[in-house]
Amino acid sequence: MTTRVVARLAVLIAVAATLQIAEGMIPKPLPWLRLGLANGVTLLVIVRMGPGAALGVAMVRVAMGGLVLGTFGGPAFALSAAGAGAAWLAMGAAWRWLAPPLSLLGVSVLGSAAHVAGQLLALAVLLGVGRGVLALAPLLAATAVPLGLVTGAVILSVHRGLPPWEIRGTLAPPSDR
Repeated sequence: MTTRVVARLAVLIAVAATLQIAEGMIPKPLPWLRLGLANGVTLLVIVRMGPGAALGVAMVRVAMGGLVLGTFGGPAFALSAAGAGAAWLAMGAAWRWLAPPLSLLGVSVLGSAAHVAGQLLALAVLLGVGRGVLALAPLLAATAVPLGLVTGAVILSVHRGLPPWEIRGTLAPPSDR
């Protein structure tokens, strides 16, 4: 890994952690309602650098966010990690095997829905309840689609506006999938 790639990853981790922390501090009309721009950075890294680099960005930003927000090791941290991990898995798989025909916006919506599913699963494990958690699923899923579209649109705009990145000694052209 070149110094340039390491520096780029460090900047992306800092951006993702800052977005996570900022979203955590903004008052929300509903406790779980967040735009998810930190997961959007994970999607950008999947598209530009691959799923391995994106997993590193996602997990380090969750840890940094947990440390700064004071949730590290607690239930909120577990929910954050479960959501980020599920979103990474869904977006990485969708980008690899479903795009095209699935666009970056569609991948973002899948990531948003997976984030919700991961958090619900973690909540069920933490609280030891099943039906009560499942009752939240329709409401959370309904918010996942529009929020995933907004995040996807932001990331698509950023992706198209960035020049190609050098990956493994070659220029990786931006993909508009």
